[in-house]
Amino acid sequence: MARLDGRAGGAPSFGSGDAVATGQLFLWSKARGEWASCPPDEITWLDRRVLSGDEDLTLHRAPRCAGLRYVHHRWELFSRDTTYRVYLAPEAAGAAVSAQAVQRTACQVLPVAPARYEALPVVLAEGSWLVSVGTWVLRLRLDVSARSRADPVTPDGEQQPTTRAGTIMRRGSVPGEDAVARVRGYFMRNATARLTMAYYYQEFILGVAAPQTVPMTNVVIALNLIGEGAVSDYKKLLQGFIWSERGHTRDLADFLLANGLLTPADLDEARQAAADNERSGVCEMARQRLQYRPRLAGPWSFASAGALGDFPAGRLLPVRHPMAEGNAGAAASLVTQRLP
Repeated sequence: MARLDGRAGGAPSFGSGDAVATGQLFLWSKARGEWASCPPDEITWLDRRVLSGDEDLTLHRAPRCAGLRYVHHRWELFSRDTTYRVYLAPEAAGAAVSAQAVQRTACQVLPVAPARYEALPVVLAEGSWLVSVGTWVLRLRLDVSARSRADPVTPDGEQQPTTRAGTIMRRGSVPGEDAVARVRGYFMRNATARLTMAYYYQEFILGVAAPQTVPMTNVVIALNLIGEGAVSDYKKLLQGFIWSERGHTRDLADFLLANGLLTPADLDEARQAAADNERSGVCEMARQRLQYRPRLAGPWSFASAGALGDFPAGRLLPVRHPMAEGNAGAAASLVTQRLP
């Protein structure tokens, strides 16, 4: 719990009894009308009581909510909230303090955290901040002393430090150490894969209760993919990148969202692409293509040449499926064979 002393004294280190060269974090208590200090040796949970005084029953109790913690000589905002996104915005003097304003000016957004996961934390910088959860807003203030400014706050390398509690991990299923980097790099190289998964998991991204995936055929038509198996192929590839094995279909959405690999911006881009395809007649062409699709012997199928952008729409050409060789690591992207 936050301590209601309103003082910015030195924060004790973990178990040493010595002062730590760090800033002091405060949150504004509406009930008491004063600043409350956040102890560095325990988590300050932004739960139903802190945010709404136990009025809003849609907010979660600890530990299924957002929180503040002190690790690696810095303060972090993290979230285990399975219902709401958590928005962080700098507090501007004279600006309205409302959830809509915070969401509009947010510099960081923590996604809804699927069960057993935690979104990657955000490191707080010195200054005044606003945190929005649902319709509620909480004011924060981080005061940093001159001594702490001189101390290094970034470890060697560019990797953001997190505690073990911040590690994205599911019981009985451990992703590879470089899983996030591999998926992020793959999405950077293959925008179609990123938009496909965003469109497929759109209810998960939006935080809909009891989310369902979009039918694969609908995804194929909306984004004019090469065939009905394209979505499934992408899922297999991603499982290979993350776990080096298949059988983690249920874990895939949780991993992608918890690590910020799929965001609302990706969904907006995917929906815009789908809308453009519908207006230009590409979706109708894809529907007609899926109604009758000739089969070739071997691991080949037909795709619309119009989807490649270099040939007249309506023509068909054979394309090899990315998983045809049975090697997820080798199939780093969907491969198309252009007409001579």
